[in-house]
Amino acid sequence: MFYKFAVYICRFFLRIFYRPIIEGDNSLKTVKGCIIYSNHTCYLDPFVLGCFTKRQIKFMAKAELYKNKLLGFIIHKLGTFPVRRGEADINAIKTALRLLKNGEILGLFPEGTRNRNGAIMDAEPGLSMIAIKAKVPVLPVAIVSTYRVFKPISMVIGTPIYLEEFYDKKLSMDDHKEISNSLMNKVRVMMEEAKPVL
Repeated sequence: MFYKFAVYICRFFLRIFYRPIIEGDNSLKTVKGCIIYSNHTCYLDPFVLGCFTKRQIKFMAKAELYKNKLLGFIIHKLGTFPVRRGEADINAIKTALRLLKNGEILGLFPEGTRNRNGAIMDAEPGLSMIAIKAKVPVLPVAIVSTYRVFKPISMVIGTPIYLEEFYDKKLSMDDHKEISNSLMNKVRVMMEEAKPVL
């Protein structure tokens, strides 16, 4: 109930201030458990993804956000879970794998942090590691926006990418990083092909 109410309120304000344009299938019905991933330039990106897809997305959120008890309580109720950045957070990985096994949608920003200049940075290996370990598809999303008030947000939803060729193979961290960067390149192409934000 809390999640649905929060989504309704956020969607209302996003539609007023940012005129969202959604391209692609936002029902996410073609997959059961999957990882939805995107570029990340603004703190509003998780709200855009969460409000304009029709299934709930469970996001990893940096552990620092949970230091504020009220904020931590709110984002936990919204379905997030903490991850310690800059290290292999086993608890966060286990939580992600459990959610995917249960057929839920996990949301990731593979660049690891907001990239304010808009150019896609190198991806962290986690996208590849979790997807291959869980044996689930990944779904690229490109968010194109200046986030200026009354200017549109374009959210382009791609098609699922399956990584079966890597299942049950012994992969190094460099391999995972290369795969994650290849997946982020899909987002880069989608951003270039998206309708221009006016």
